Amino acid sequence: MSDSSEINKLIIETVETCCDKKTVRSLIEEALQYELDIWNRHILPSTIKDEYDRMVERVIKEDKT
Repeated sequence: MSDSSEINKLIIETVETCCDKKTVRSLIEEALQYELDIWNRHILPSTIKDEYDRMVERVIKEDKT
C-alpha cells in the first residue's frame, strides 16, 4: 500500500504544480482518496459511478458559488 500512497502523493504534487484551477485539484484529490478508501472492497460499478457523479456535481456547485 505504501507504493500506492507514494504514487498518489506524486500525482497530487504534480497536479498542484501544473493546475491552477482549484476545482480540478479538489476533484482529483477527492477521487484519489475515494480510490484508496475502496481499495480491495467489492463495490458495484454502479455505486462507484454514482459516487464519482456526486463528486463532480459537488465540485461544480462549489465552483459556481
